[in-house]
Order: sequence, then C-alpha cells, then structure tokens
Amino acid sequence: MIKNKNILITGGAGFIGSNLFEVLVQKDNFIIILDNFNDYYQGKEDQFKDLTKDYEISENYDLVRGNLLNKSIYNKIECEIDIIFHLAAQAGVRYSIEHSSEVTNNNIISTLNIFEYAKNNNVKKVVCASSSSVYGNPIYTPLDEKHPKNPISPYAVSKLCGELYADLYYREYNLPATSLRFYTVYGPRGRPDMAIRKFFNLMLQDKEIVIFGDGEQLRDFTYVSDIVNGLILASEKEESNGEVFNLGCSNPIKVNDLVDKMYSITGKPKKIKYIEKQQGDVNITYSNINKANKILNFYPKVKIDEGLKSTYEWQKRHFSS
Repeated sequence: MIKNKNILITGGAGFIGSNLFEVLVQKDNFIIILDNFNDYYQGKEDQFKDLTKDYEISENYDLVRGNLLNKSIYNKIECEIDIIFHLAAQAGVRYSIEHSSEVTNNNIISTLNIFEYAKNNNVKKVVCASSSSVYGNPIYTPLDEKHPKNPISPYAVSKLCGELYADLYYREYNLPATSLRFYTVYGPRGRPDMAIRKFFNLMLQDKEIVIFGDGEQLRDFTYVSDIVNGLILASEKEESNGEVFNLGCSNPIKVNDLVDKMYSITGKPKKIKYIEKQQGDVNITYSNINKANKILNFYPKVKIDEGLKSTYEWQKRHFSS
C-alpha cells in the first residue's frame, strides 16, 4: 500500500476519485484533489464535503478547483508530486455523441497537459483511467488487451487517444505511465447518470425504469473498491510501466438479470419500460483480466450481489428523502 507520498488525483472529488482518495488519505499520504466540479455530475461537491467532514482529514489534503485545460491551474500545486492518478474526464458515451467537440477537447487536451506536467516535474508515476469502450463491439470474448480497438463513440475515441499519449510519453520521454481500461464501474458515490444509481433511485420512488434495447446485453459490472485496488496496484508495480490493463470483474451479467436482482433487494414491484437501443452502446463487455492477474496481482473480490446491496444501502442512507 502506498504510504507517505504526495499524490495528485485529477477528478478526485468524483466517483472513482473520491473512493481512491478515501483509501489513500488514511495511509499518511498527502493528496491534492484537482477537480472542476462541473454540472454534469450533480451533487458531487456536497458528497465530497460529507466525505472530508466525516474523516476529519483537512490537514492531509488540498483541494484545487479548476479546469485541466487551463495550464495556470498547475501553478497551484505547491509540492513535488510522486504519483498522479489521472481520472478526470467528461464522462458519458451517450453524452459524447451529442457533445463530441466538448468531450474531445476536455478529455484529450487535458490528458496531454497532465503528461506535460508530469514530464516537466519528474513525476515518478502516472496512472491513467481508460475504458473498455475503446474496444467497441467485440469480435471475441472475453476481450484481452490485444483485441482490436474499434471505438463507436467520441468518448471511446478520447480514451484511446489518452492511451496513445501514455505510450508516447513512456517511449519517448521515459515517463512511467500505465493505462487501465475500466469495465462498467458501480458503487457508492456513483454519478447520477449511471444505470445502477439511476435504477435504484427510481425504484426507491416507485417509478418506472427505462432500459435501452431488450435488456439482453451483457455488462461486466465492477465494484468501485476493486477498481481502486487496481489503481493502487498499478501505481506500485514497476512492471506496469508502459502497459495497458483491463480492470473488470470478468463475470458479465444480462441487464435484465441485473434489474431482477435490484428489484429483489429493494422489495419494490417491477415497473420497466423498454425503448430503442442507443447509439454508442455496445452489445457486450466482458474482460479478460489474466494480464492484470499476472503482473498486478489484481483479483476482484466483490461479487455483484454484495456490490448491489452495498450500493443500495449507501444510496438509501444518502437519498432516502
């Protein structure tokens, strides 16, 4: 486990970032959170305030508000950084289709700026969040890291560009960088637009949920604590430098079966509406994590039933009203 390091987490007040922060800040690390608190993730700032209040750790972190596109923001980082976890991005496959210029600018240029900062300041490790969406619709499953990349949304293209920059800075500037392809992450503090949080929210209100397509699509849902563990492992392993890894649960489930489990947990009557499949949605996500097993010693621990119950309990506590 990382200890006594100066760590920068971009997007650190967000879903995965705040869960990573919660773990690292308790290990005598000093954390700098760089976040722009944009309106896409509603409620993020309140959630982050609750988190930092609960743990009484104000002396162990610094919050820098700003946009990674603005190079002057990096002047507010006043200590030498050992590790960067680059998680900030304009999320949303569907959002990216209607806002392609915004997503392209935010995700690609900000990543380039992070690598320039890391190179110029002798950062010892950069771990970047990528996405399983870079694969597009699979030719075979489970998908290993060598599977062809066929992104079908601007978001997926932006993530693939981030991987290419990580590879470039590793090869040409000897910057230790690793890219991690996340698979459908869920759990406490998930964004309001994410399916599991959205579904639980509607169920709690006895409202109808909407499923895109027939619900037979498969998703490799991965609990956030497993993703956090993978991030930390990647930052610690020198063998991960210059590499790309899948981080998934490797146990996909049909959306219909997922919803059945969620209704069982809530005890609510089923109210489901099916509508047309959305552009940019893939039919299946199914990770081969053998490479992460071997090099990172990454083994996901949280099964879907346990993860759903934990997510529901968190959501019920925080949004019962």
